Amino acid sequence: MLNLLRAEWTKLRSTSSFWWNSGLILAFSAVFGALMGYGARMAGKPFGPLTIAASVVMIDMIIVIVQSAMTVTTEYRFGIPATNFRIAPKRWQVAVAKLLLGAALAALVTALGLVVAFVCYDLAAPVASNWLSTSAAHRALWAMPLGMALVTLFTQGVGWLARNTAGTIVIMIVMMLLVETLAALIPRIGADVVKYLPFGNLLSFMNNQEGSWSIGVSLLVFTVWAVAAWVAGVVALEARDA
Repeated sequence: MLNLLRAEWTKLRSTSSFWWNSGLILAFSAVFGALMGYGARMAGKPFGPLTIAASVVMIDMIIVIVQSAMTVTTEYRFGIPATNFRIAPKRWQVAVAKLLLGAALAALVTALGLVVAFVCYDLAAPVASNWLSTSAAHRALWAMPLGMALVTLFTQGVGWLARNTAGTIVIMIVMMLLVETLAALIPRIGADVVKYLPFGNLLSFMNNQEGSWSIGVSLLVFTVWAVAAWVAGVVALEARDA
């Protein structure tokens, strides 16, 4: 497994997309943090650390989805999986290595992005956010990276099923931005359906705001979705031709 992790890291760090996506997370975090600090200066009303983190994490989530999809699906474009599975016949081990590496990196870059956002906000705002001593910021610094690790799990599962980068990204973003909004409009049962869907529950957990469920149950709902997608993806990976 260690050799597979090293191999996946070598492949990942040799691609420009990984560095671009990581850089974009940090850049957008800096820009959003600075803009919110400037907005606080203009309005004369400071923003809390959780508001800053919640604003940054939405754009970061899209980038994490893109990177997680590409980690799995780009190789199919170039016919690399056949080579991978000749070297590592236990395909599930390749999937685990990609997951562990992708989830760890998504969590790390997200945490760094939040720190950058807090620092840039404090530089631009008239009143500092006090993120170093605020419990809401401390929670965001572990809850949001954990959420991004689970997004990686979900996206890679969909990626193994779709085996196409564009398809995986579209599925994930449509689920995040459209499906739950439309589901809420279903007469009579809309509210009951939405509370079992993934992304609203993920945001409730990351933002520490109870919705239809408690914070812990919201995390569990998203985790079930993510694990189910990943397991289904690995089952498909084992069953299909390389």
